[in-house]
Amino acid sequence: MSESNVVEKTSKGVARRNFLLGSAAAVGGLALGNAVWAQFWGPDGLDLEAAKAAGFRVVHTDCHMCGGFCGLTALVKEDAPPGAESILLFPNQHPDHPMRGICGKGSNTLYNWDSPLRIRKPLKRVGERGEGRFEEITWDQALDEIAARLKAIVDAYGPRSVAFTTKDFLTPLNWIAWPLGSPNVVQHHSTCNTSGIVARRWMMGEPFSHHSLVDPDYDHVRYVLLPGRALSAPMGVVHRIARAREHGAKVVFLNPAMPDNAFADSEWLACYPGTDAAFMLGLCRVLIRENRIDREFLSRYSNLPFLIKPDGRPLTEADLRAGGSAERFALRHRGELAYHNDEGVSGDLEYTGEVTLADGRRLRVSTAFNLFVEHLEDYTPERVAEITRLPADTVTRIARELHTMKGVVEDTWYNTRNGNDTDAVMALMTVNALLGNFDRPGGLCFRPGARLPAPISRDREGRVTTILGHSFVMEEIRRVDELKYPEANGTFDVVLETIITGQPYPIKALFTVGSTIFQRDPNTKRVEEALKKLDLIVTNEILAQELTDWSDYVLPAETYLERGRLASISWTMTAAVSSAERVTTPPPGVEARPDTWILLEILRRAYPERAALVGYDQRFADLAVFRREFSRPIREKRIDGLAAAWNLDPAALREELRNKGFKVLRGQRYYQIPYVRGFDSPSGRFEIYALRPVLRGFRPHGFAQYFPPPAFTAPREANEFILVNGKNLVSGSGTSGLSFPARFFTCQAVWFNPEDATRLQLADGDQIEVEGLDTGWRARAQARVTPRVRPGVLYLNNYSGGYRQRKVAEDERFRFLSQGLNPHWFAKGHIEPITGAGANNSSVRIRKV
Repeated sequence: MSESNVVEKTSKGVARRNFLLGSAAAVGGLALGNAVWAQFWGPDGLDLEAAKAAGFRVVHTDCHMCGGFCGLTALVKEDAPPGAESILLFPNQHPDHPMRGICGKGSNTLYNWDSPLRIRKPLKRVGERGEGRFEEITWDQALDEIAARLKAIVDAYGPRSVAFTTKDFLTPLNWIAWPLGSPNVVQHHSTCNTSGIVARRWMMGEPFSHHSLVDPDYDHVRYVLLPGRALSAPMGVVHRIARAREHGAKVVFLNPAMPDNAFADSEWLACYPGTDAAFMLGLCRVLIRENRIDREFLSRYSNLPFLIKPDGRPLTEADLRAGGSAERFALRHRGELAYHNDEGVSGDLEYTGEVTLADGRRLRVSTAFNLFVEHLEDYTPERVAEITRLPADTVTRIARELHTMKGVVEDTWYNTRNGNDTDAVMALMTVNALLGNFDRPGGLCFRPGARLPAPISRDREGRVTTILGHSFVMEEIRRVDELKYPEANGTFDVVLETIITGQPYPIKALFTVGSTIFQRDPNTKRVEEALKKLDLIVTNEILAQELTDWSDYVLPAETYLERGRLASISWTMTAAVSSAERVTTPPPGVEARPDTWILLEILRRAYPERAALVGYDQRFADLAVFRREFSRPIREKRIDGLAAAWNLDPAALREELRNKGFKVLRGQRYYQIPYVRGFDSPSGRFEIYALRPVLRGFRPHGFAQYFPPPAFTAPREANEFILVNGKNLVSGSGTSGLSFPARFFTCQAVWFNPEDATRLQLADGDQIEVEGLDTGWRARAQARVTPRVRPGVLYLNNYSGGYRQRKVAEDERFRFLSQGLNPHWFAKGHIEPITGAGANNSSVRIRKV
């Protein structure tokens, strides 16, 4: 197959109906192992009356297997023993739920509820770390021993010697860390979304930084370009884009490997890994040269009219007159000097000339727009084609289609892959700004806040407040990763480095909750080195996974079906909240406990006076009392606060949450940002020329740029490739990868393009040895020959295999999980300077076995 046929392929093999939705529904029904599911689900959705007549009760919840929190309705058989066999899971019964749906990851919880891998009682390590040899102990013994060891560590090294991490989307680790006095709650963002968060922060300000707050208006989108995005979740987004597709919207994927839902009559552009920024800047050049830009938007709402000095910093009022403000940025308005926040000012885009400074010096300045035009000279379609290995005319065509169809570039989710990803997101956001398609129907829009009060919060001065009225001040609030990376928002690699080196201070204990570190963090050898040096590792977990084998204590946690929660609904243009009720109890013999209770009990037994800071005392050791007198009052206070924020009747709000499982507080509104309210950037405008990194000395200029991926050694030989990885609908998150259906629904093989397979004389199913060019790790796997990956690139499903825990090896039903590869074995763990963003693509050498 020729490269041109591979790199620009329109997939029409599956009808216009969405391929992904059909897969998700099938998996959801299959999880029950019977045909009952189909009796209650039809063209009009869930038939509640038929379900009730058949002896089912209705419980609303939401899925916690990823950050999408898709809305679900569970039917629970009244006369059956509690458990997965008596539960049917459906998308939320109400079609107006902003995020209804279920995919394979969510339905896998029914398998995991009583899985042979389930942690049933507290475990204490009796072998060496990594051996997975434990003895079962009582909860009191586990909590007392952990508390004693925690206290000894804190007394010797201080609170910051204890670190916490999670990939669980529920657990507030702050309940234990903050009263203990540790700032080191370091999440997984570096290996997921840090690049996007930093890029949006630099261009729009902190309130717009998270990817759940900024999204295309899929209900009205006409054309959407999805760089590096598989769209496997959340399901509400998948539903909306499916409807848009049925109404003629065009969907284009920019990705080295073909996502599953690219089958649904979409276009796949198979770019070379790590070249997204070059492609986007090539689009920018075409848009400007062909005058396909929204000049009014750029003049009034972007900072391209700002005058930039030769040193790369913006010209300000402070430069031009004594006593002037450094926060008023100079521009020209209708040929006259003005400032960006003058009333009614927009800005001339094209100007270069001299200005007289306050000290009498003359200085040559130019608009950021002119500088951007010069910057883009390096990104001709021909040059972009060399970098991305896409045809040059594709760059021009996509730019024209975006303009003609009033399209939008999706702002990504999981995007820490190649070490140059912050610039990639800046570049795609720049395309959106040039089109001016913000907060308009079909454009890039902004989710309004639900104003749901947090159970526990902390201000900039370190004052911690709980919703029940407790308050105290932390002495130290800067996390260890923030000390190294000023823009970090969760770089766990710094925790590993600190454990190994002892600098800037010792970290001796690690608490993890639902965190598959070995499947999450690049450079597995470095992870192992760090874990060996710790004095204490405590893991709250549902299923046995690789990290549990390395822990000193493993504590059984609840699945999302066994716990309730109240949360804002993300990835929607409405303000809405979701209410999840407890669907079932743990299976017989499983002594699972709520994570918050576990952590607070450890804190109380180590430092009762610190637990009292958040209102927790010995009464709550009784789990029933904890649920009734600690958890429930927090929930009720949050609902009262939500009702007050929206001027709602609290009783009516509770009734609606109970009956529907969600509440839409405000519908979608357009033309608000930046037209009514500005951005929270230094200028209040959309900053194509990002001022924050320039003013803080992080970068010499504020434009997105392309540079070759620094995360891995570039392949040079014929048998060397870039190995990319991605997620799927069944095993793409945490414990879902450990479910039995993963054996049938997840490909554990390494994907090869047919051209590469022919060159290496590989056939589908051949055994290969994979060696990391940067880590030296070697492992064997099976080859899968498919045109769904571009030449020169290999693809591997994340969470698809390579698990090395003891229970997997001992149980033949799950031994398949030890097959396949873990992509993090081969990734060296490159971290972007300043941002702290990680990267988990790698380069490998292949040998046929």
